Amino acid sequence: MRPLLIFLFALFLVPAFGQLGIPRSADPASIGQGGILSLDGSRYQPLGNPAILGALKASEGGAFLVQPFGLNDLAVSYAHGAFQAGSGALGLGIGYSGVDGYRAISSHLAFGHKIWNRLYAGLGMDLYYLDLADYGHTYAMGITGGLVFPIFSGLHLGVILRYPFSVATSGTEDLPINYQATLSYALSESVTLSTEWLQEVDFQSDIRVGITYRPLPQLPVRIGYQSLTNGFTAGLGYEWRSTWTLDVAAGHHAYLGFTPSAGFRYRFSRS
Repeated sequence: MRPLLIFLFALFLVPAFGQLGIPRSADPASIGQGGILSLDGSRYQPLGNPAILGALKASEGGAFLVQPFGLNDLAVSYAHGAFQAGSGALGLGIGYSGVDGYRAISSHLAFGHKIWNRLYAGLGMDLYYLDLADYGHTYAMGITGGLVFPIFSGLHLGVILRYPFSVATSGTEDLPINYQATLSYALSESVTLSTEWLQEVDFQSDIRVGITYRPLPQLPVRIGYQSLTNGFTAGLGYEWRSTWTLDVAAGHHAYLGFTPSAGFRYRFSRS
């Protein structure tokens, strides 16, 4: 039974990672709103837009777990941190998933800073390793560049360019460049609307929409939708004493079922 699960998981991951060029690991707070990246500087999104590091409001560390389609053997664990450094911040993370015959490791390093009045820029390096029994090893590396521009109070625009420059299995081949744009607007202190467009050359684009509603300041409720999978997501967070944040979320695939996730963050300091 396990080899069959691994095979099905690989079939799902290969198109998903192909769509992204360089794979991205979304935290539960992003999964809850359709996988849309954060742009307001309140938290760091591993493998997201590196420019947001320039607006990071507090150094932080955390971890999260994603369980694809509810399968224990295929759970993905991820640890991450972001630390303020001068006019910007440094972000890093590493993720792992593995059972007999399958192993995946992803790592990420990025730096972002403020380069103008309301313009933030960042650069990241991604490394991904996949080992499938009887299929060999695959390595992917790439550079990610990003910009975040607060157009006016409450409205943020973020753009990302991902350039994968190396893939190795039995040989070496190029991966297509990936483009991404995110728009986030805070209607009020309690409601934020977001949308995201993701396009990889020669692949179908993915349109995402999400909403975050806070019935209480410390209690964000999130829902989202992804056009590529025609799936809905939902999530819930809780902030405790302005230092600890707990998040849970789940996405639903029409044929493969639910993918739950959960994680925590700890803020070390405030700027």
